[in-house]
Amino acid sequence: MTIRALHVVAADQLRGAEVFASDLVCALGRDGVDQRVALVRGAPKPVLRFAAPTSALGREGASLVPGIRASRTAVRSLKRLIEEWRPDVVQVHGGEPLKHAVLAVRNGGPPVIYRRIGFAPSAATRGPRRSMHGWLMRRAARVVAVADALGRDTEETFRVPRERIVVIPNGVDPARLEPTRSRLDMRRSLGIPPGSRVVISLGALTPEKDPLAHLEVFRRVLERHHDARHLIVGEGPLRSQVESAIERWGVSGRVVLTGPRADVPDLLGACDAVLLASRSEGLPGCVIEGGMVGLPVAAYAVASVPEVVEQDETGLLAAPGDIDGLARAVALLLAEETVRLRMGRAARDRYRARYDIRSLAPRYLELYREVASV
Repeated sequence: MTIRALHVVAADQLRGAEVFASDLVCALGRDGVDQRVALVRGAPKPVLRFAAPTSALGREGASLVPGIRASRTAVRSLKRLIEEWRPDVVQVHGGEPLKHAVLAVRNGGPPVIYRRIGFAPSAATRGPRRSMHGWLMRRAARVVAVADALGRDTEETFRVPRERIVVIPNGVDPARLEPTRSRLDMRRSLGIPPGSRVVISLGALTPEKDPLAHLEVFRRVLERHHDARHLIVGEGPLRSQVESAIERWGVSGRVVLTGPRADVPDLLGACDAVLLASRSEGLPGCVIEGGMVGLPVAAYAVASVPEVVEQDETGLLAAPGDIDGLARAVALLLAEETVRLRMGRAARDRYRARYDIRSLAPRYLELYREVASV
């Protein structure tokens, strides 16, 4: 019997949860799963497309439940979609979709599977917010944690029963990473000299991703590599602060702030290493994407990052908050071509073997059949 899966995502933007959802929809489609996608909020300029019929739910209206910031319109639209299409399972990608899905099925409906991709902010791990987050997670039939550490946190912090937690690592479709432009052509379009060493930061410009720390690391790298360049790819509420810091620190000729881009494979092809200086992470997709195309990473050893970045094998790790240590790691990767290429080859081989979405998708299908009893 064909499984029907409704994916609920926050928006059609190039962020980690949404990109994974797009890859998973493609992979499950190859396995014959009938799928639809619901967007909690549409974007003014959508840059991501899903290989399944997609509906925007709408954000107008006050919350249906006190203390839960969820759109009445979106919940009602989702409830109507579920009643009309009758999916076997609702797969939610991220915390915002979880709130809306739980409220939409609270009086009866298909099982909800919540994919948890990152650690909650500290304010959400205590008091009423912790209780509310825990209540939402426990309403899901299963919580898919993308890393072992995140699975433990789900159980210990939010009191989700261990038997309802499944660990399935993050995944990427390697076919999506094939570049369409040459390295030289891409660099020319970005104003980057052909011989420069380039490091890339991929992620939303938000506090947990800490783009200012990425910029500070690169500023110190410039002290060792005067011709280096830094691509910062993403959008978010800290953009104005990043722009101000670029001007204040006098690095405007060395940093390219691209905003959201749909041509990430081409951008990766123009670079030499990935920089990750986030304050918290789940199992970062940007590291996997970079590794799959042969780029090593320099990263803080926060949370689950050491589960994917193997020290001195696929990249270099620094203690969380050690900006000097992370800058030295980036500088080493840019300076030592032999080391950089060796780690890049190892990352490509290991990440394609471990994190290919096509080999992970059957685990989701098995989970769907289990919770839906199909």
